[in-house]
Amino acid sequence: MRVVIAVVGLAYPLLIYAGLVLVGPRTLAAVAAVVLLAHAASGWRRWRRDDLARAAVPVLLVAVVLAVAAAIDDGRIFLFVPALVNGAMLIAFARTLVRGPSIVETFARLRHPELLPSRAPYLRAVTAVWCGFFAVNIAVSLALAVHGSLATWTLYNGLIAYLIVGLLLGAERVYRYWRFRGSYGDLLDPVLRRVLPPGTAGGGR
Repeated sequence: MRVVIAVVGLAYPLLIYAGLVLVGPRTLAAVAAVVLLAHAASGWRRWRRDDLARAAVPVLLVAVVLAVAAAIDDGRIFLFVPALVNGAMLIAFARTLVRGPSIVETFARLRHPELLPSRAPYLRAVTAVWCGFFAVNIAVSLALAVHGSLATWTLYNGLIAYLIVGLLLGAERVYRYWRFRGSYGDLLDPVLRRVLPPGTAGGGR
């Protein structure tokens, strides 16, 4: 079920485009509400209290979006969801810059518990870069939701934004290898070792 949710989340712009073109806002809201209720009904008994608390906010947010879209029969309401999601991501990442450790460092330590403390400033900077991306993405997505066409909104949120994410991930990976000359146990290691031979700088992870 988590895989299905992830796929639906990634394909959200395409699904919204198809739904608005084929059935209209009110019917799309009704179908989405049925799917949401069916998912909640099938899984709530297996959820722990902490899971329910974490799920309450996004579920409530989705319910509000669906209710407003159905009430006013305006599909543009659906177009604000990517901006809201990016807003939540921005808050989650930015909070770790204030409280520490940065969220990127936390994820990195899950994979590499031996990570050197000296890497913390770099990982904090990477977290700040992602905060900048989320902020820009919010602005662009909102502008397209308000002033753009449905096709343009779908193209950006369903393709261009993902390409930018991939570009950021790839560029950071190459830069990290160039700066620290460390292997990370992924498929890019052999390629990077050939393109950027290990030097005297670097050290552990």
